[in-house]
Amino acid sequence: MDTKLASDLFCSLLMANHIMTGNQILSVISREGLGSIESFWDQHESVMNSDTLSPDQMDRLAKFQKSEVYLKFETYVNYVSDHQIKAIDRLDPLYPGYMQNLTNMPLVLYYKGDISLIDEKKSRVCIVGTRRPSVYGRRVTKEFAEKLSRHDLVIVSGLARGVDTYAHEGCLSAGGKTIAVMPCGLDRIYPKENRELFERISKEGLLLSELIPGQDPIRKYFPARNRILSALSDCVLITEAGKNSGTLHTASFAAAQGREVFAIPSIIYSETAEGNLSLLRDGASVAIEPEDILAYLAKAVFFRELEEIKDVYDRKVLERKIKDAPDSITSDEIRRILVDYLSSCELSVDEIVRESGLPYRSVIQELGKMELDGTVTRERQKYVLTIRI
Repeated sequence: MDTKLASDLFCSLLMANHIMTGNQILSVISREGLGSIESFWDQHESVMNSDTLSPDQMDRLAKFQKSEVYLKFETYVNYVSDHQIKAIDRLDPLYPGYMQNLTNMPLVLYYKGDISLIDEKKSRVCIVGTRRPSVYGRRVTKEFAEKLSRHDLVIVSGLARGVDTYAHEGCLSAGGKTIAVMPCGLDRIYPKENRELFERISKEGLLLSELIPGQDPIRKYFPARNRILSALSDCVLITEAGKNSGTLHTASFAAAQGREVFAIPSIIYSETAEGNLSLLRDGASVAIEPEDILAYLAKAVFFRELEEIKDVYDRKVLERKIKDAPDSITSDEIRRILVDYLSSCELSVDEIVRESGLPYRSVIQELGKMELDGTVTRERQKYVLTIRI
């Protein structure tokens, strides 16, 4: 059995059965000093019998452990594995930091395809809109997707009928990479007519879902899917949307998450573009040509690179400070160094001192504070980072 996949599936099933939320699972992992979701899975019997769960949760867990799904868990894991579905969770290094910093993000993401497309160094544009686009809407969606893809931008959409489909197809026709976020398990295809596109994206792009394999598409999951679309993207482009289009949910999520929202203007009498006109009136940025988005992203990349340069500079200053005046290093600076080292592997105090050059006493004092607040835990005389900062 694939332990990583099993642990993530187990957590998803706990949430699907309303036994624990994702945040409760992370809280238990931190409180019990387990260090990872895999450790949580490996020790779930003892953890569940501890005092970390409420009586109501214990009762629901007892029923869950007698359920058909739980009793056939190994078969379920093998079924998911056979469908080439993998998973990452919020404690996984592959889980992007730009999503870690947002509220209400999934504990587990299931995927098929190239997971590197969600990497923080790649730029992504979400293109969404109505399921019944006009000839104009189809044309601008395809043209924008094609031209943006030729500039190495990853196109994100939801594989729905209409604009989403044209966005994915336009991207792939230009030889680009695309991400489809699904409102169902990745062993399901929705809508059915996009089977060929689904299969192509699984091979040439990336399919993502927060829903466990086996879950059919249900309307209530569609708005929740939209928050992931915007979270993955540097900006959101609405090519054509009606007055009450669900696409406007994506625009709302984008604004709340600090993502720029672009809308393509259209004829004021067009019903399929009422949503676009409303967004523009409320302050969305105008996109008349792909260059409008490219110009915005160029600025975003510039400031991102500026932050990276500043970070490198700060690290060099800190290294010099450790060498020349170790007693002047602040507690926050020591913590930042410890988090950097422990993010990649577990280390003993001696190893940290040797690698970082920090004074032994300072390391011991700060690790003690971090252990008390649950940021690190100690296993076999080595420290493990339990909470991302």
